[in-house]
Amino acid sequence: MFNMYDFVNNVLIPAIVYSNIYALASIGLTMTYITTKIPSFAHGDLAAVGAYAAFYFLYFLYGGIKPGYVYLAMPAAALAGAAAAYLSYVGVFKPMIRRGASITVLMIASFGLHFLIFGTMSILDSMAQAAYGWTTRNYLLAPGEIQISGLTQGQTTAITSSVVLLAVLAALYYLLNRSKFGILMRASIDNPPLAKALGVNVERVYAMSWLIIGAVTGIAGIYMAMIFPVTEELGWLRLPVIFVAVIVGGLASIYGGVIGGYVVGFSMVLGFNYVLNPLGLPPEYELAIPFAIVIIILLLAPQGIAGLIASRRRA
Repeated sequence: MFNMYDFVNNVLIPAIVYSNIYALASIGLTMTYITTKIPSFAHGDLAAVGAYAAFYFLYFLYGGIKPGYVYLAMPAAALAGAAAAYLSYVGVFKPMIRRGASITVLMIASFGLHFLIFGTMSILDSMAQAAYGWTTRNYLLAPGEIQISGLTQGQTTAITSSVVLLAVLAALYYLLNRSKFGILMRASIDNPPLAKALGVNVERVYAMSWLIIGAVTGIAGIYMAMIFPVTEELGWLRLPVIFVAVIVGGLASIYGGVIGGYVVGFSMVLGFNYVLNPLGLPPEYELAIPFAIVIIILLLAPQGIAGLIASRRRA
């Protein structure tokens, strides 16, 4: 018998939280591909950097994770993610692009960059654990969520993550469509040689774009850390699902990544509750559901959902 209360709390709320997390992470990966055509394997590590930055910020300044304090750490997560992404572009990808590296070579480089970031975080975590006795692995940032009377923690996170996602989308819309930087960015993406001929510093535009990529993904890392135990592999383990979300939404559309995030988030939660659970299958199989969806969508709409919508509008 259908129970609305159970549906809302056990299906709808988790689906919204998962969807918002993957939507935020997909925005960054989509921008990575749009600007430099790199399907970066190090993208998930930016989320881990954001989660750890929030952790260290809270412990160094406030002595631990206290209710509501995680939002004080959100700027630190955004800055750390932005710094990691900027250094990745300037130190690794820009020199390789200048030398004419192919997409395959850049992908391999991003794989190596993943291990570099992973190793750096591992060293820092071990040092912090030895020096201060902190538990720097397998913790959650959930205790830092704000507390709203009458709401469960999951309901609160669904609300706050939705507000943050909408704020990020509004900021990106203004930046990309109402600002000079947005005009330069679109020109650099559509026709880099022409943009250079007109005096646009394309590399600087890309570098600024990577700052945005890292900031948004760092924020996504905070919400990942609220529901997934934090280790250096926090983002790496979520990366396949993020790729699915981006492909489902459409590689060439930032807003398509948001659509893809919701398709993936809802499919995983609904699939677990109404397919896997009744069949007695373990939750590990839930990853098969979004991958099955991406195969179906690519067969029907190779350009993704956003591309399909755009083509229908042009028709």
